[in-house]
Amino acid sequence: MLCQPATPAVMLSGELAALGTATCWSFTGLFFAEAARRVGALRVNLLRLPVALALLSLTLAVTGGSLAALDGRRIAWLTASGLVGLVVGDLALFEAMRRIGPRLSLLIMSLAPISASIAGLLMLGERPGRMALLGIAITLGGVAWVVGERRGREAYGSHETAGVALAMLGAVCQGLGLVLAKLGMAGEVPPLAATWVRMGTATASIWLLTVLSGRARHVAPAETVGRAGLPILGGAFFGPFLGVWLSLLAASLTDVGVAATIMATTPVLVIPILAVGEHYRPSARALLGTIVTVAGVALLFSR
Repeated sequence: MLCQPATPAVMLSGELAALGTATCWSFTGLFFAEAARRVGALRVNLLRLPVALALLSLTLAVTGGSLAALDGRRIAWLTASGLVGLVVGDLALFEAMRRIGPRLSLLIMSLAPISASIAGLLMLGERPGRMALLGIAITLGGVAWVVGERRGREAYGSHETAGVALAMLGAVCQGLGLVLAKLGMAGEVPPLAATWVRMGTATASIWLLTVLSGRARHVAPAETVGRAGLPILGGAFFGPFLGVWLSLLAASLTDVGVAATIMATTPVLVIPILAVGEHYRPSARALLGTIVTVAGVALLFSR
């Protein structure tokens, strides 16, 4: 399936949406980290998707959003996107973080835009130009430089083969999930409706897996909400709700490889948030990586 070339104005809107996605994901990580500190990662992971689905349903009802454009074929693409990107991809990333640590996992996850570009070429016929490829390379180089920095006595985690493979699987699934979502939208399904289908699929799948594994009894929703309700709500709002919605808007308006690259700048965008909120002082390496990343994103916007 080939996509029609977008106008420069439309592509710019898509790139702004991708930057909004990365900004949202910068905040959601802070909220979920606080929630996980209070009640554990398992409870946070299980409750964030239903909360996001409820927010999406409310938004659809309030805005009068329509699901009329959805048919069997589009629902199938969007369901596959939810399973690949939000279920398999996220589970692989979380397990990789457990095995090899968050820093190496996020470094490998920088490959997600490359998988999105390859899938976009093969499945959508999208061919980024030379300036776009240069911008992607510079941006990912800056992100990798920032993420690869070791802080203090922080350990990288053991370079376990399975952990590295899981992180790579997460990167591939994230990029492929974005392309599958664009196929499902096909220029006709609104990003909000598409996000609702993906989130519904992910929520049902994650909870089914949890029940089958016998871990549902550990969730204790009432206790979890009492101890970490606000940070879970904040994280769900900026992440699975607004962030994922904006990511599909970005994918629908510009090349998925470019959109995925801008979204991958989250580790860089979180630096000023930490500097203001937690008085974090970025190192010279972090500042240099940020400058390189900004230069790469500027190149993507100006192409």
